[in-house]
Amino acid sequence: MNEPGPLRDQLRSLCAGVLADLGADEQRGRVEAVARRLAEPTLRIAVGGRLNAGKSTLVNALLGSRLAATGSTECTRVVTWFRHGERTTVEVQPRSGPAYHIAPTPDGRIPADLGRPAAELRSVTLCTPHPALTAYTLVDTPGLDALSGLDDMSMAALRECDALVFVMPHPGSREQEALESFTAATSAAGLSLANAVGVLSQIDRLGTGEGDPWPQARRVAGRYAGRLRANVSDVIPVVGLLAQTAALGELDPGDADLLRAVAAAVPAPARRARLLSADAFIDDSGLPGDAAGRRRLLALLGRYGITAALALYDEGGYPVEVVTRRLGELAGLAAVRSVIEDRFVPAADILRTAGAMAALDLVAWSDPGRAAAMAGLRQRLAELRAHPTMRFVAITAAVADLRSLGLDDQAERDLLDLARGTNDAQRVGLDADAARPAVAAAADERIARWRRRGTGGLGNTARRAQVSRIAWEAFEAILYADRGA
Repeated sequence: MNEPGPLRDQLRSLCAGVLADLGADEQRGRVEAVARRLAEPTLRIAVGGRLNAGKSTLVNALLGSRLAATGSTECTRVVTWFRHGERTTVEVQPRSGPAYHIAPTPDGRIPADLGRPAAELRSVTLCTPHPALTAYTLVDTPGLDALSGLDDMSMAALRECDALVFVMPHPGSREQEALESFTAATSAAGLSLANAVGVLSQIDRLGTGEGDPWPQARRVAGRYAGRLRANVSDVIPVVGLLAQTAALGELDPGDADLLRAVAAAVPAPARRARLLSADAFIDDSGLPGDAAGRRRLLALLGRYGITAALALYDEGGYPVEVVTRRLGELAGLAAVRSVIEDRFVPAADILRTAGAMAALDLVAWSDPGRAAAMAGLRQRLAELRAHPTMRFVAITAAVADLRSLGLDDQAERDLLDLARGTNDAQRVGLDADAARPAVAAAADERIARWRRRGTGGLGNTARRAQVSRIAWEAFEAILYADRGA
């Protein structure tokens, strides 16, 4: 659970004061939404992407439970919130009218029948005592269709979130266009590359889909991270299906027996031909077991997962729990968890502040009929911008403009380090455990570099000058903090 930060508390007080001056109108609703967002005990993390990108599969893997609907159902066409609760409940929010509750399935999931067609619904929320949700709330959004775009309900949900995991089945121009649509629509709400990460979700299907996909996947992810550096902080390769199966522990002793039998019956050099296609594997009467068992293995592991499991059984007679753990390590999910748990969650105060300040800024300039109240709000926001936390919120906003600023590679790296780092060492491009003198020296070097940029190296545009000042002050704060000042 995320502890309230000092700036978050001040923003909550500010919202309470603003609400006292507002009537029952649209602006009041916006401020109430900000107040609710700041009052929640957990960070909101959206999972987005194009249709059939593997979003719900990733959600299930992160939760370690098959709570998100996969395939084409009514649930996959509705924004779905997964929150922590003392008991399991399902609340459905229509596009118009009051919310209503429906009974969860016996295994604690959202039922297929939501009571109304998906087109009439704003969202569905599953509250569950699942332990993963004590650290963050997950929001599974419908896919961005290349023809129709992202619907307004999905966009509204994204604007209410603090961080984004963007899922891509494979790299390509459509994924880049989809991600740019996401970030363009949500940048005003505080989402930028500082709190967005890309996930390459189906690396086992890259190329021919045969052999070890990881060498190619790492190259592709690195290349794509460079192309998308203005939109996401990194691109992480994952075998989504394998991650889900391992995280959920869905392999059973019968599956293990079948894998062990196949490994014993088919020598490693002959396996490639027997797994050339899914249909060939299912229909191969020369393999142990029946077609239903082999079909189940494919549904749980895919061809790459089966090949990896067979290689494990070549090593020895591992129990199913060990095979599941080893396959989970091969899936790559740990890197995604690390971004969420080690980068997003610790930065909760900064990420929430960015979204809250952006939303309140819109309110502060939107109602000339309440000139005095709006002027007071703008003054309070200006005062809060002097808070130390705001230095890194300002960096978040600066990296959102990375593409338009036209910075050199070194300047981009400096800003990305500031935005991505969770401690001062990482913010100056060093390892997290770097010694304090090294941190001070790196900060001092960057101060000198940004001073030169501030006196002409970035040009004379107002935004470039502002970014130069923001970076300069951030590195100075790191240097002084390191010296104990």
